[in-house]
Amino acid sequence: MDPARRIVRKIEATIARYRMFDRGDRVVTAVSGGADSVCLLDVLDRLKEVLDLTLVVAHFDHGLRPEADDHETQFVMALGSSRRLTVVAGKADPPLDPRSGSLEEKARQARYRFLRDIKHEYGAQKIATGHTLNDQAETVLMRLLRGSGLRGLSGIQPVRRNGIVRPLIEVTRHEIESYLSQRRLLHVTDRSNFEVRHLRNDIRLNLMPRLETYQPRIIDILGRTAHIARDVNRWLDAQAETWIANWGRSGPAETVLPVSRFKELPEALKNHVVREVLNRMTGSLRRISLAHIEAVKRLAVTGKPQAHLTLPNSFQVRRVYETLIFSRGGTEPAHPYCCFVERTGTFDMDDLDCSVTLEEAKKEELEGLETGPWTACFDADRIIFPLMLRNVRSGDRFVPLGMKGHKKLKDFFVDMKIPSDIRARIPVLAQGNQLLWVCGLRMDDRFKVTSGTTRVLRVTFEGAVPILPARLRATK
Repeated sequence: MDPARRIVRKIEATIARYRMFDRGDRVVTAVSGGADSVCLLDVLDRLKEVLDLTLVVAHFDHGLRPEADDHETQFVMALGSSRRLTVVAGKADPPLDPRSGSLEEKARQARYRFLRDIKHEYGAQKIATGHTLNDQAETVLMRLLRGSGLRGLSGIQPVRRNGIVRPLIEVTRHEIESYLSQRRLLHVTDRSNFEVRHLRNDIRLNLMPRLETYQPRIIDILGRTAHIARDVNRWLDAQAETWIANWGRSGPAETVLPVSRFKELPEALKNHVVREVLNRMTGSLRRISLAHIEAVKRLAVTGKPQAHLTLPNSFQVRRVYETLIFSRGGTEPAHPYCCFVERTGTFDMDDLDCSVTLEEAKKEELEGLETGPWTACFDADRIIFPLMLRNVRSGDRFVPLGMKGHKKLKDFFVDMKIPSDIRARIPVLAQGNQLLWVCGLRMDDRFKVTSGTTRVLRVTFEGAVPILPARLRATK
C-alpha cells in the first residue's frame, strides 16, 4: 500500500472511531490554504462518495497580512473550484488589530464565528478543521505550562458538541507533508507561523525539538496523554451530570446545589460538578480557571452562613445557608416601599406585584375557612387603622407567635435562614411602629385571635408567593 493511501486509511479509522460523520452530512471544510487544510480537503474529497458527504469549502481572511491574504484567498478559491466544490470566502469586519494583546484568541473567535455562520447558511451538519496530532501535542504542552487541570490536558476534542470535527487529529505533520508530496499537492505557507512571539509557535519551533532530543516519540506520547485524560474526564463529567440530576435543582435563571451533599464528594468530582454547572449556564468555560473552581469550593466550606463571589462574565455564586446558588448577574436590590391601608377591602400592591384583601367578620364566621402562610387572622379589637405594608427596617422587633419576649427581626431571619437578598423583599404589616405580621412567615403574638376574641380581621395575599425562595415555600 502506498504511503498516501495508508494515511487515508488512518484518517478513515479516526473518522469511524469518533463517529464524526453521518451519511448525507453537509460539511463545512475550513481551508486556510496551508498544508494541513489542503490535506484535509483532499482526503475528504476522496472519501465523500464513500461517506456520502457534501463539502462546502470555507476560507476566512483575518486581514492581518495584506500582502499575503489576497493570494491565499485566490489560492483556496481556485483549489475548491478545480474540484467543483462550493467555495465561500469571508473577511474580518472590522479588521483585527495586530497590536492586540489577545490577537490569537480574537482571531480564533472571528474564524469560528464565520464557520458557524456558513454552517447555518448552507444547512450543514458539521464543520471540519485541520487540527493534527502535532497541534494536539502543542496544546497539551501549552495548557500544562499554564497549570491546567485534567480537562485542559484532554487537549483538542476530536468531536465537539457543536458539530466541529477534527479528522486529522491522529495524523502527524510529517505524515501530512509526506501525503502532499505523494499527491503532488501545492499549499501556501503562512509566514506568521515562524514568529516566536506567539506561544504556540515558540513551542513548535523551540521547545518541541528540544523535547524530542529526550524522547523522539514525544508527539505520540502527548497525544496519548490527551486521549487518556479525555477518557477519565468524560467519565467524571458523566458522574457529575448524574449527581446534579439527583441532588441539584436547575431553572432558567439559577442552579441550586445542597452544600451538605456537595461537601461529601471527592475533590476531583467537586471540580467537575462546578464546571458542569458553569458550562450549562454559560455555554463555555473560557476564562474559568482552576483558581475560580477552588474559590467556589471554599465557599461551600466557609463558616459564614452567607457569602458570595463573582466569576468572569458577571457570573455569581452565593452560599446561602445550606445551598450553593449559581446565577448570572447580581440580584437587583429591593426598592423601598410603604403603602397605607385605610380600611378593609381588596387593594392592588404594585410595589409587590400582588393584591391584599382585608376583611372583618365575627370569629365564628371565619372558622373552617382555608388558611396558609399568606393568610393571617388578628383580633380586630386590637387593630387601629391605618395600617402599613412596607419593607423591613433596621431595628424592627416583634413578639413571634408562641413566644413571650421581643425578638429582633434580623435575628428572626437568621433563625429562619432567610437569605439576606430576600429579606428586604418580604413585606411586613404594621400599625405605627408595631409589627403585626412578618408576611408569609410569622405574626405577632400580641395580636393573635384568642378565646376572648369576638371580631377577627383576616388578611390574605394573592400572588405574593414568589417573594419567598422555593426552599421556604415548600416547607410552609
